Amino acid sequence: MENQQTKLIPSSLHSLRTLLRADFTVQWRQRRSLIMSLIVPVIFLVSWKSLIPEIGAAAVLSICIAVGLPAMGLMGYSTSLARDRERGVFQRLRAAPIPTWVIMASRLIVQVACIAAMALTTCFFAYVVDKISFSVVNILLILVASMIGGLAFIALGQAIVAYILGSDAVNAAARLIYFPIAIVGAIGQIGLFGSEVQKIVTYSPLGTTKTLLVAAMIPSTIFTHTVLVAFLVTAGYGLFFAFIGIRWFRWTIA
Repeated sequence: MENQQTKLIPSSLHSLRTLLRADFTVQWRQRRSLIMSLIVPVIFLVSWKSLIPEIGAAAVLSICIAVGLPAMGLMGYSTSLARDRERGVFQRLRAAPIPTWVIMASRLIVQVACIAAMALTTCFFAYVVDKISFSVVNILLILVASMIGGLAFIALGQAIVAYILGSDAVNAAARLIYFPIAIVGAIGQIGLFGSEVQKIVTYSPLGTTKTLLVAAMIPSTIFTHTVLVAFLVTAGYGLFFAFIGIRWFRWTIA
């Protein structure tokens, strides 16, 4: 009898595949918001074309990709998570014989895939519009750097959802946080707000991610002290926000 019941319970891998199909389907149905997130770094890329001779192609492209990461990881992920919690999606999933880690892993994989799509789209427009060339190694490293930085913003989104229950409030909070991180961070990176702000922004989540992306464009700088510090700080942001978001996350709003 126990063996028959065990056979009826799907394996974790089967459950993950099923949830991934469902989550990717939902993401496709909400493709308008995805397209808007893809457009943000492209707008920066086109607008900042004149800055390439001044600060370099690597710096411009890295800032543009870094600006797109909070839109994906922070606003998109947190809003989706809060909305599904409000609708009782997580409550129903937890009632099924599915491990908790499978539910969250599916969401993370979908977001990481969106981040990869955003990075590749930005690189494509950089090549077409700004004539920035890449090697295969550059592309692979850009994807890795984007995922590292993106996971830090996803963790920040998780922390927001842990403390704020309503989806509308989460959306408002995410947008409020996005502005100083992305907009002020991007402009501060090129020194328009002064050297002091530029130094502060350098160690923000966007600033450290930008450093990793520059290293991806110039692989010879990967093992430098600056890049190592940027990686450790980015990982620190991610672990800190992930701890908060996982520790105090509530599956229902009741």
